[in-house]
Amino acid sequence: MLSPAQAISRRAIAATVLVLLGLAFAATYRIVSGTEHQSFAAGALPPDSSHVTAGKTYQLSVPGGVTTLKARGANVAAPECEWSDGGSASQSLTASAEGTGAKAVNTVATFVAPVTGDIRVDCIGWGAMYIDDADHAPADVAGWFLLLAVAALTVGAGVGVTALRMASEDVALSARRSAGEDDEIERLVHVVHVNSQDGEVLDADRGDVSP
Repeated sequence: MLSPAQAISRRAIAATVLVLLGLAFAATYRIVSGTEHQSFAAGALPPDSSHVTAGKTYQLSVPGGVTTLKARGANVAAPECEWSDGGSASQSLTASAEGTGAKAVNTVATFVAPVTGDIRVDCIGWGAMYIDDADHAPADVAGWFLLLAVAALTVGAGVGVTALRMASEDVALSARRSAGEDDEIERLVHVVHVNSQDGEVLDADRGDVSP
């Protein structure tokens, strides 16, 4: 069975390791997110092209969604979009706006793919578009690192707080024990002192009453 000091030490070590892991995951998230091409990735840039399938519906997104476009003064109700594939000339693309009441975080419009292949979509006043749900879109690796960072930091902080509380309780208990031992020593000294005085009086009295 672990002693209180050992239990506190192990919790402190575990908390430190978890916090360091959390910070490492957070740093990795920042690095990886900059290499991704999804609208929700921090610091990402729109992809040069995204693979779509003719007749399938896809989402057009920008970081911050409709709120961001409105802040730019863009018309969010009537998108004017074009698509191109490789070096071909741009062609008009019919897109349906999500509108000012959109609940989506980043999605601003949807469209039906006109062809099968890799295309790029640009909308006037909106800029280059992200197609987060494009065919073969890469997994959100950065998101997993962010999730791991939050989990590790949360658990590490909890374990650290528990270790601090246990250490505080151990110090308080030690203080109480020390105070109790001091009281016992003081009582013992008092008893010895009184008995010593009683002995001296008895010896003196014995001399006075000696025949």
